Amino acid sequence: MMRKLLLIASAVAMPIGFIAATAGTASAGKIVDNTLAPATASCTLSGGTLTFKTPIGIVSPGGYVAPTKNKGNQIKIAGIGLTCTSSAVAGTFTGTASGKIKTANTTQDPTTFYSCTNLVGVTPQAGGTLSGSLKVKWSPPAGQKFASSKSVISISSVLGAVDGSFTIPGIAGTGFISGSFPGGDAGASSQAKTTASGGLGALAAQCASAAGLSSASLGTGTASLQ
Repeated sequence: MMRKLLLIASAVAMPIGFIAATAGTASAGKIVDNTLAPATASCTLSGGTLTFKTPIGIVSPGGYVAPTKNKGNQIKIAGIGLTCTSSAVAGTFTGTASGKIKTANTTQDPTTFYSCTNLVGVTPQAGGTLSGSLKVKWSPPAGQKFASSKSVISISSVLGAVDGSFTIPGIAGTGFISGSFPGGDAGASSQAKTTASGGLGALAAQCASAAGLSSASLGTGTASLQ
C-alpha cells in the first residue's frame, strides 16, 4: 500500500517539476537590462530627412518669394538610424528616430522668419519659441529586453553651424530625456549632432532656388544620451 502511494505521489510531482524547469529555462533566455536612470548610451547616426511644412529660402529677384504672413513653421524629422553601445546592454543595439519641431517668432516679418539664414546660429532667436520631441524606438540585441522600448528626447533649441550641421539641444545643458538612457540628470547633458548630406553647399543651392528649401537629406552624426 505504501509503495502504491509513493508511485502516485511521484506521478503527480513529475509534471509539476517538469513545468517549473521548463519555465525557468524559457525565462533564462530573456535578459532585462536596466536601461532607465542612470543608464547612458553612445550612438552613431545615419540617414534621415528634415521636411519643412513651409519652405524657407533667400529672397531674391526672380527667385524665392517668402509667404505674405508669418504663421510659424513645422519641421518633420524622420528615418534617422542609430547604432549604439551602453554599459547597461550586452552588445550593440539599434534604434530609429522620428519627430516634429514647431517654431514661431511673431516679432519677425515673413521675409526674416522664413529666411535660410536662420539655419545658422541658435533657434529660437530672441522673441521666438521652439518646441518638439524626437522619439527613438529601440531594437535590443537578440535575447534581451529593455526596461523601456523607447526614448523621448525633448527639443527646445537647435544650433545650426556653417558646415551644415545641426545640434540638439542648441543650448548646452538644457536637454531632457524620458524613457531609456536618461543618464543621471534626466538627459540634461545629452547631445545629438547630425549633418545635412552634401553639407552647407547642398542647402544653399536649394535656398537660392525659387522653390526654396522644403526638405534636406541627412548624412552621419553622433549622439550621447546621458
